[in-house]
Amino acid sequence: MSLYAIYFEPEDWVSFREVRRFGPSDIVKTVFPSPLPFYGAIRSALLKELGINLEYHKKPAITKEIEDLIGTKDDPGKIKLYGPYIYSEVNGVKKHYFPAPKNIYKKGDEYKKMVYLDGKAGIEELDLQLAWIPTTDNTEPDEYFIELEELAKLQKNEPFKLSNPDNFTIEAKYGVGLKRNEKSTEEGLIYTMNLYRFKNGGFFMITDCEETVELVKKLEGVFLGAKQRWAKISIEQFPDDIFKEPERKNSDIVEIMLITPAIYEDGIAPKDLNFGEVKIKAIAAGKKIPISGWDYEIGIPKTLYHAVTPGTVYYLSGMPKNRITVLSQSKLNQFGFGRFIYL
Repeated sequence: MSLYAIYFEPEDWVSFREVRRFGPSDIVKTVFPSPLPFYGAIRSALLKELGINLEYHKKPAITKEIEDLIGTKDDPGKIKLYGPYIYSEVNGVKKHYFPAPKNIYKKGDEYKKMVYLDGKAGIEELDLQLAWIPTTDNTEPDEYFIELEELAKLQKNEPFKLSNPDNFTIEAKYGVGLKRNEKSTEEGLIYTMNLYRFKNGGFFMITDCEETVELVKKLEGVFLGAKQRWAKISIEQFPDDIFKEPERKNSDIVEIMLITPAIYEDGIAPKDLNFGEVKIKAIAAGKKIPISGWDYEIGIPKTLYHAVTPGTVYYLSGMPKNRITVLSQSKLNQFGFGRFIYL
C-alpha cells in the first residue's frame, strides 16, 4: 500500500471555528479541524476546475458522473483522505506531527507508557480494566504531539519523546457582525476568534487512494476554513508506514491509537466493548470533542457529534482480523473518521 501526504500551506492565517451561530459578545472558539473542512475545500476547488458555478444556499447543477467523482453528504466519492495533521518544513526537510498517545506520562526526562493492570474501573458505566501509571511522582506531558520519527520509535518499543511543533502561533482576531442584507453593524454583536498563523508549514492529510492523488494533482490550492483563506497544495509520497502491524504473541495485549476522531454511539467506545471479535480491555482517553460542519446548500450547521479525541488508546485482548472490523464501528468512517495505528 502506497501512502501519500497532501500538504496544505496557508499563505496567511487560517481558522476553524465552532460550527454554530453566535450572538452578541460571544467568544468563538477555534477548534483543531476535523477531516470535513478539507473535503469541502477540495470538492469546491474541483467543481471550480470543472467550470461549475457555485452559489451559496443552492445545490450546484452537476451530472451523475461528477457527483460520483466528488461525492455527496454521505459519500466521499473518489476523494479518500484522513487527518489533518501538522507539518513543518525547513530547508526542504519536512517534519510530521501526530496527536500524542493519551497513555503517555513523563517521569523526569523520560516518556513512558501506562501499563495494563487487572484492576477494575467504572467509566461511563462501562466495566473496564485499568491502564495505569505505576508510581505517584509522574507528571502529565506538556507536549501534545509526537513527530513521525519518534512515533516509529514508540512502535518499535525504543526510547521516544513527545514534542510540540514550533511553526505556528495562535492569535486572537476581533470582529463585528453585520445586519442581514445590510452593511451596517448589528448592535452589540462583537466577537473574538482565535486563528492559526503558520511559519514554514501547515496541515497535511494522508491518502492511500491513487484516484485521490490524481484528482488533487489538478489543483494549485484551495480556500480553507473560516473566511476561506488560500492554502497552496503539494503532494509527496509519505515517508514511513505507520500502519504496519506489530509482531506479537497470541497472549499479548494489543494497543491501538486513534489518529483521527471516532464517533461511537454517544460513548468513548462501541457499546459492546468489542472491535469485531476482540475485547476492549482498557482505555486511555481524553475529553470528547465536538464535530460538525456547515451545510452550504441550506445555510445551517450539520449534525453535531461528540467524538472520541485523536490520541485515545485502546488496549485489546488480541489482534483484529482486519482493519474494517475497527473502522466500521465509527460513524463517518468513509470520511476518514476512526483511523488508527498499532502501538
